[in-house]
Amino acid sequence: MIGEIAAIVAGVNAATSAIKQVAETSQDISAISGLLTSLGGAQVELQRAQNEGKLSEADAVKAALAKKTIDSTMKQVKDLFVVSGNGDLYQEALTQMADARKKKQQELARQAAAKKKFWREVRQWGIVAAVLLILLPMTLALLLAYLTR
Repeated sequence: MIGEIAAIVAGVNAATSAIKQVAETSQDISAISGLLTSLGGAQVELQRAQNEGKLSEADAVKAALAKKTIDSTMKQVKDLFVVSGNGDLYQEALTQMADARKKKQQELARQAAAKKKFWREVRQWGIVAAVLLILLPMTLALLLAYLTR
């Protein structure tokens, strides 16, 4: 968990500084979109880590500081979109990011369900095979004993 939080914080810091550079050098909204995605992903990962409740005290502090940095940077990005006359584009980008995350979660849930189904079927076939391996020799032994009498 420590490495995970450190990686998220590093990504947040990199995205934040990149957004600030882009904001200072140009008003190109498309240059910010990838960084916005990185921040949104980091925001979700931080929330997931906090919800799991397995963070050490130091990691919890790092996560809280990173969350504050993300929130501040997201507000700056929103302001950049609004100032450039693309406030509606910011909302659309957030909606698209949320939809993409939802689809990803649904795909992960579908994959987990498929994996669970696969292993359930493997267990069922294993039981069938075990029963056959036990009953078949017993049946043959009984049949042989009956025929040789």
